[in-house]
Amino acid sequence: MQLFQNLIGNAIKFASDRPPKIEISSETTASHHRFCCRDNGIGIAPEDADRIFAVFQRLHTGREVPGTGIGLAICKKVVERHGGRMWVESRPGEGATFCFTLPKAPAAPTRLESAAHPPGTDEFQFRSPIPGDAGRQ
Repeated sequence: MQLFQNLIGNAIKFASDRPPKIEISSETTASHHRFCCRDNGIGIAPEDADRIFAVFQRLHTGREVPGTGIGLAICKKVVERHGGRMWVESRPGEGATFCFTLPKAPAAPTRLESAAHPPGTDEFQFRSPIPGDAGRQ
């Protein structure tokens, strides 16, 4: 929730002279969920796309736009810690679209039912979401 609050807050903070327009979208694939926050603000030059995710890196002075320069860095770190990635697509004057992915939740544990682990035992088998991984215990 905090991540969306940061993205929406930035969209408002970096609005252009037009009334702010913010769109939130999502899609799900076989392996992950993708979320995007698109705005019609001032935009970001492509060469600054990586810089805005670094701690204390700002494209504007504190007098122009208030802030500390840590919000997007924290958002990206949170997404990466959950196994996803975050990026921005933008051009100056054309707004920005911040996207991030999160992997789908791993499958719930299933009971092992074999001669070694008859029904009713408390043994569980965990299925790894990583292709080719035999499973972790």
